[in-house]
Amino acid sequence: MTPSALVRFVALGVALILPACATQTPLAPQSVSTCETGATRLTQDFSTAPDYACERAGEAAFALTVTPEDPDINPSPWYAFDLHAEAMSAAQVALEYPEYRHRYHPRIELEGGHWAALPEDAISVSEDGRRAVLALEIAPGATRIAAQEVITLEERALWRADFGDRTGMTRNVIGESREGRVIEALTRQAAVSGAPLIIILGGQHPPEVPGVLGLRAFLDALFGEQTDLSVLDRYQWLIIPDLNPDGVEHGHWRHNTGGLDLNRDWGPFTQPETRAAFAAIEAQIAQGHAPYLLLDFHATRRDVLYTPPDAAELTPFAFSEDWIALIDAAWPGDEPAFDRGPSHNVGMPTSKTWFADTYAAPGVTVEYGDDTDRDRITALSRTAARALVRYLGVAQAD
Repeated sequence: MTPSALVRFVALGVALILPACATQTPLAPQSVSTCETGATRLTQDFSTAPDYACERAGEAAFALTVTPEDPDINPSPWYAFDLHAEAMSAAQVALEYPEYRHRYHPRIELEGGHWAALPEDAISVSEDGRRAVLALEIAPGATRIAAQEVITLEERALWRADFGDRTGMTRNVIGESREGRVIEALTRQAAVSGAPLIIILGGQHPPEVPGVLGLRAFLDALFGEQTDLSVLDRYQWLIIPDLNPDGVEHGHWRHNTGGLDLNRDWGPFTQPETRAAFAAIEAQIAQGHAPYLLLDFHATRRDVLYTPPDAAELTPFAFSEDWIALIDAAWPGDEPAFDRGPSHNVGMPTSKTWFADTYAAPGVTVEYGDDTDRDRITALSRTAARALVRYLGVAQAD
């Protein structure tokens, strides 16, 4: 193979080498040996990694069967694995989807915990989307590949602790998951009694990492040094960033370990995770804080805000229209920062709809695109946070 037939991507001593024929059909699995042994091996033994069936197709070729934790699930086919090599090695990994289609472009972990998308020509996807093949050359040691950035439960707990320390918020355990993992809330006390309650949620769906990144950037901007905190002081804040720790730990596509999408359990509250969140909200209400706003952070295929219709009889009235106008006024260019999906399906057990139905207050689902550039996610979040501060300042004046 000549140098002109290669495309090289180098980071942290990892070189991805794509031959001109990288799109050729890989070898069929032959079960030469288990994936976990040999000079080049594949493992899934870390937090957030699902335990998919793996077959070896050659000395450095593997096939993973990507299947959901439960049937009849939203198609969010997460994957995460480590490739280990004793020497520089050309490796190939086939992601096989028996019932779903490939969705997430693979990412690689770089030095310092940073992540980057693999080059487009490092992966070939079949026409029907049921098979994706990664071709790469890995350096000695371990190389982590995943559908999105891997953010473990330990890392999430460290972030909550750091954020709480930086902002002076109180951290409380509000409940436990089905498997006994703690669910924490951060609370910021209002400077006045009976202040309206603003709730911020995240982490309901494990693969939606852009939502995690967006939530963090939003909170950092909202409670950062450039914010007039006197505006925020007139509101009570309840923040629950990581509502589905079991799903994150096990690398689930969507559900908790009770086999349920938590964002379809607001109202029924059949799961301990949503019950914990509901109890935390009700505890704030019992202290005299009337629900004012709920923001729930997620990720999907585009940047979009799912909002109530502007004509909905909610208080504050037309919040979404006014907030989005402030966002777009500060966003560079002529295009809106987020797309918008105004709707209200009465009785739908999502956090957004339940909140509006129960408290006659607006709930908004904040969604970032799967492949949205991470700098854009940060910019969107900062703009949205600063727009919210401006909105709240005007609301106080009224």
